[in-house]
This record gives sequence, structure tokens and C-alpha cells, in this order.
Amino acid sequence: MTSREKSAERQMKRTILLVDDEVDILETMSILLEEEYKVLTAERGDQAMGLLESEPVDLVIADQRMPGMPGVELLARVREMRPETVRLILTGYTDFDAMLMAINEGRVYRYIIKPWDEKDMRVTIRQALEWKDLQADQGLLAAEIAEANRALTRRNRELEQANETIMRQEKLAAVGRFAAEMTHEMNNHVQIIQGYNESSARSIEEQAKLLVWIASDIRDFALGATMSFSPRLTDPLEIVENVIRACKHHPIFLGIGLQLEKGKLEPLRLDPRQMKHLLFNLLKNAAKASSPDGGIVVRLEVDNELLIQVIDHGVGISTGLKSKIFEPFITNDHDGTGLGLSICRQVVQMHKGTIDCEDTPGGGTTFTIRIPKSQDDPTASVLPA
Repeated sequence: MTSREKSAERQMKRTILLVDDEVDILETMSILLEEEYKVLTAERGDQAMGLLESEPVDLVIADQRMPGMPGVELLARVREMRPETVRLILTGYTDFDAMLMAINEGRVYRYIIKPWDEKDMRVTIRQALEWKDLQADQGLLAAEIAEANRALTRRNRELEQANETIMRQEKLAAVGRFAAEMTHEMNNHVQIIQGYNESSARSIEEQAKLLVWIASDIRDFALGATMSFSPRLTDPLEIVENVIRACKHHPIFLGIGLQLEKGKLEPLRLDPRQMKHLLFNLLKNAAKASSPDGGIVVRLEVDNELLIQVIDHGVGISTGLKSKIFEPFITNDHDGTGLGLSICRQVVQMHKGTIDCEDTPGGGTTFTIRIPKSQDDPTASVLPA
């Protein structure tokens, strides 16, 4: 039953049971109360218990001095049978011990001293019934809250299950997009290799290496494997020149100029394979964003740290994407998988470095990588699965 239904039920007359062995007192009290309440009467305790078994009773008023079953014993039994029924006891000033027993054993709401006052009795009955309603409301509210919590728990469980299903579907779709993109890239490299003659052995070797990197990405992403990290003392210029040379044979760079600007350089601990992968991804993204006759600048310098910048003058990155461009599956390119920059960040983090992007003056995007010369205890990172 809801709170509203319970309130409507209370608009009906409440039932009061009067228990006293003196018939005159029963008649007098009944006359005073019957206009406001439904009144039941009983002259003995066992008779009152019989009425309680057959009638819903809101409140019992019992006289303490009754033969057979005194009021305290009766109210104690009422408490056991109908704990929700409010209990009052009629007693004299001299029955102090009976008052204490009624409070301790019958748990009465109040005692009414004889001779009782009509006004005081009406107020006491009204207050007792209000107290009963308050107790009932608290119990009902607790039950309603418990049911709402159970429903909320069920709903949360259903939402979690639905979310898990959606995440599985999104991962499968992402793997599909990734595989399609990488397969396309591999086909591009195969076509380049097929176009070389026997004198282009070095270029063929570079393209073959790119194919190995792509195949490794597919494996690592699909399996969620740990990216291997093998740093060694390496010349960063050799890495950059190697990648730029390979890019010039890639169809996506057709018509796009690649310019290298270098400053002071020295060897430092790098993973050559991962750094080539990183730089190739950045250059490929720059080429996609550039016009066919555009240009890309790679700046390279080692001072207190290794600085690599990839600068393009293409379409740029929308403001809404800049803050999350390095997250998996976030892309500024409708045809991309959104994994390239995420992998770039993984590589930079393995080298204890940072990567960020900003607008190029005049239009386009500049990616800046900073890798410290000292990398204490580098550890492997995990590709997003």
C-alpha cells in the first residue's frame, strides 16, 4: 500500500477497544467517543483477546484492576498479538507499581489516571493515534525506500549488462576498422614494392620494415599485448632520415614536400623501432591533413632533451578534439581508425617524454615531442584493448 492509499484509509473511523469490568464506565466512555470513533467494548481480558482476533483495532484502553486478567497482562498479550495497536491503561494514583509494569511489559503509550477527565482523554487518544500513524508512516516509508533501492539495483545491473554489451560491440567494431585501415596500408606498401626495380633494394627494405610494423600493430591491438621496449644508444637523425626516406615512396606523400630542419644533435637512449613508428604516424597524419602541394617540416634537436616537431600547414584540428586527440578511437580524419596518435603517446610515455599539439601560425598543426636525455628505469606500456 502506498503512502497516499494509507492516508485515504485513515479518513475512515478509527477503531478503539475499551476493556473494563465496570459496565457503567464502558457505557459512559462509549457515549463520549462513538461519534468520532468506532468503539468496541469488553468486560474481561479473554473477551478482549477474542475481539482482537476478529477485528482490526487501532487503540486499546484497558483498566488495570480487572478480575482474572489485569490490564498490564492484557496489554502485554496485545503487544505480542498486535504490536501495531496502541495501548493505554486506566489506573489510580495508588497503583504506581502497576504503572511501571504497564510501561515495562505492556509498553503502553500512556496511562490515564482515574478519575479521568474527558478533555484530557480525548487529547490523549488523538495523540496516541497520531503517534501510531507516524510509526506506520516510518515503516511504510522504509519499505518504499527499500523497494526503490531494490528496483534501482536491478536497473543498475541491467544498465551495466547493456553497457558491457555495447563496449564489446564497440571493441569488435574498432578492431574491424583498425584491421581494415591496416590492411589498406599494407596493400599500399605492397604496391610500392611491386613498382620498384632490382636497383631499389634499400627502398624495398624500408617498405618491408613498414609492413612489419603495421602487422605488429594489428597483432598488438587485437591481442591487447604489451608493446616491447628495447632502448639503446641511438642517433635520432638516423631514425628521422630513415623514416623521411621511406615516406617519399608512400602514395599518401605524393606531391607533398618533406623538409628536415636540424640543430645540435647527439645520440641518446631510444627504441629505434618504436621511434620510427611514432614519427611515421605523425607524418602520415600531417600528410592526410595537407593539400597535395603542401609541405611538412620536421625539426630535430638535442639540447637538454630530444626535441622533435612535425609541422604541417593543413586543415588543422578542431578545437573540440584537441583535448582528447591522443585518446584511442578519437580522430580528425573520417577515414582513420583513431589509433595512430594514441600509439604515439604510448611510445613517448615509454621514453618518459611528453607529446602535445598546437595550431601552426597561419594554419595547420604542430606536434611537439620532448624526450629527456636521462630515462630512469623505463618500463613497457600496454596498448589500449
